[in-house]
Amino acid sequence: MHAKNLINTMQDPSVRTLHSELTWKVPAPSVGNGARHAAFLLMAAYIWFLPLRHTIAVRNLAFFPLVILTLWAGSRREGLRLRIPFLWAWAVYGVVALASLTYAIHPLYSIGQIKEQIGYALLVLLIFTSWVNGPSEFSKLMRIIVAGVTLMIGYSLLNSFVLSPFWHSDFRLHQGSLADGFGTFSTYLITTLPLVVTSMWVLPRTARLKRAALALLITGGLVALYLTGNREGALALGGELVVAAALVCATKPGVCRNRKVIALGAITGIFCVAFFARLLEVREPLATDPRTTLIWPLALHNITAEPFTGGGFGIQAFKMRNPAFCHAYSTFSHAHNMILNKGVQMGIPGVLAFLVLWFGAIRAIWPDRNLAKMNSPVWAYLVAGVAMSAGVFLKNMTDDFFVNDGAFLYWLLIGALIGMRSAPHDEWTP
Repeated sequence: MHAKNLINTMQDPSVRTLHSELTWKVPAPSVGNGARHAAFLLMAAYIWFLPLRHTIAVRNLAFFPLVILTLWAGSRREGLRLRIPFLWAWAVYGVVALASLTYAIHPLYSIGQIKEQIGYALLVLLIFTSWVNGPSEFSKLMRIIVAGVTLMIGYSLLNSFVLSPFWHSDFRLHQGSLADGFGTFSTYLITTLPLVVTSMWVLPRTARLKRAALALLITGGLVALYLTGNREGALALGGELVVAAALVCATKPGVCRNRKVIALGAITGIFCVAFFARLLEVREPLATDPRTTLIWPLALHNITAEPFTGGGFGIQAFKMRNPAFCHAYSTFSHAHNMILNKGVQMGIPGVLAFLVLWFGAIRAIWPDRNLAKMNSPVWAYLVAGVAMSAGVFLKNMTDDFFVNDGAFLYWLLIGALIGMRSAPHDEWTP
């Protein structure tokens, strides 16, 4: 009797299906901890060497194995999920860049620049969006970022106060740290400090030692930014503060009424004003700056003369279009403005395509109200990402450091923020 019942049960279709799944389903391979640890070690090496001058070969030793490891992990069944965010915006920008080859002054140079500024940037986005696929991974990445920032700021302060005291030298020429010049270093600080501040903000109150260490690092970063003598850094920092405050007040009004938050904002604002006022005393006035009197008018003339074309993709297009001017003023090889440079290279279509790409990135990390209501650290980091985007944009309005290292740093942080927000965020490890 029992045997007959067992036979009848096994003949039931639903039971046969369940039995088949339990018997024949083979576990799919997935990315193991070894591959994930290797990826984060390579990412750490890449991030730490990225801002250092004369280290292209070293960082490539980390970058290209990381590309291979990412593609391998993504090719495995149920392995790493590969994706490139806001690809539609990259497609628009890429089409305009490729179209510039038809009128480029030096097509081979433009091809090389497209490979570096678009091709490599896409690979950076692919890597960091794919591997940093949740809050816990982003927390690991932030430890890497903080370690790199500590190295850069620590060396800058050591050099400024011990090795080569800034009061013994020309203030304007200080201080580049391990980066290639004070402009590059100030851009690095503007890009990373918003996330470092947020990493301190999201720590629990019980982590007093960590909070104190990060507060000390942030203070050192502000001092190092001042010592760069870069007045655009003060404007960019102020812009980040305004954007962050606006986003926080719009989504969490209660935070803006917190006395500690008000005090922190006031101190930072006073620092920005004092920073800028001091630099106006020691730097050349904007009214007589060659950028405002010579370079920008010439760049605008280039754009109005050929509004739909240009010199071709690449930051040296300005020099190619104005060889006599750049020969007379050898220190100025580009338009010293990120947007004007795109116009000189690709005309108005290039400016519009770049703005589409920029706002596509901001749209991808825009913090939503649901995260704010959950009091999630993810929301805080997304606010920092939008503020960082505003700061980087403002910083490059009087120069153009959004090429190679500076651009790659920005894109990897954007990719990491997008990867973090794409996963469930009910668990967080500060």
